[in-house]
Amino acid sequence: MQTNQRSDGDQWTITSSVGRTALLVALGRALETRRDDALIDDPFAESLVLAAGDADLTPDVVEERAQDDPEMTRSLEFLTDMMAARTLRIDDEIRAANAHNCRQLVLLASGLDARAARIPWAPGTTVFEVDQPAVIGFKDEVLDEVGASPSATRVSVACDLRDDWLTALRTAGFADDVPTFWLAEGLLPYLRPADQERLLATITSVAPTGSVLMLDTTSGPIDPADWDIDASGFGVTVEDLFLDTGEFDARAWLNDHGWSASSEPVVSVLGENGRGNGITSDERYSAMIGKVQIVTARRS
Repeated sequence: MQTNQRSDGDQWTITSSVGRTALLVALGRALETRRDDALIDDPFAESLVLAAGDADLTPDVVEERAQDDPEMTRSLEFLTDMMAARTLRIDDEIRAANAHNCRQLVLLASGLDARAARIPWAPGTTVFEVDQPAVIGFKDEVLDEVGASPSATRVSVACDLRDDWLTALRTAGFADDVPTFWLAEGLLPYLRPADQERLLATITSVAPTGSVLMLDTTSGPIDPADWDIDASGFGVTVEDLFLDTGEFDARAWLNDHGWSASSEPVVSVLGENGRGNGITSDERYSAMIGKVQIVTARRS
């Protein structure tokens, strides 16, 4: 398989490089939704995966391949459990914040996230989705085709986060003085420390009291060599995805800049729901998923 190491200013499609991670997230949510003991229900995830047109990356195909491939089975369990735990915890926080006072939500690098269409929203809620134009356009088209009817006002903001996304967000109707739920799911691990800090500083500059921020990160820097997972079954390698990242403690930064932030390991969420025994019993996978933390911060 040809690999493409990340670089500044690189581009991708919905089926390549970092864009492919959005497809894998949707795949994980689709597979979880199929389970009898599913922790989440995402009725749009499978439609988004199928519409991407990658015949090797559909729920039916990957499940069939996993039947005869123990490594693929393990990778699939890792993906599905990770997406189930992360999605469940974030959904719970979003619903609570929306019911309380957050009538704006901003999904940064929203990918194929269908929360705007699948969560029942409080009246007057606006969900802003920010991502590259090609990703936004693809998702808009698919959601229109399947007849998704969000109960919130869904606003697509087609802008690369390496550009002036805040101006684009404001132009789309975002109000700086309204308590907002900010979500940076599956984003920070792909950014260099300086870029992570810049992103959090920008959010902080327009987050009044009552705002909530959620993100996932890792404890310690990411070295692709340490992530002993065979992602080739998903049509990508770990080296394809990460820049030469260093260490940045997002929770500590937030606590030092006007937020009250806490973190929770993904494995704890799985354990609370009777899941994760398969991957946590595997030394390699346990070491990887054990690094993943969900950070929740509240603006005081």
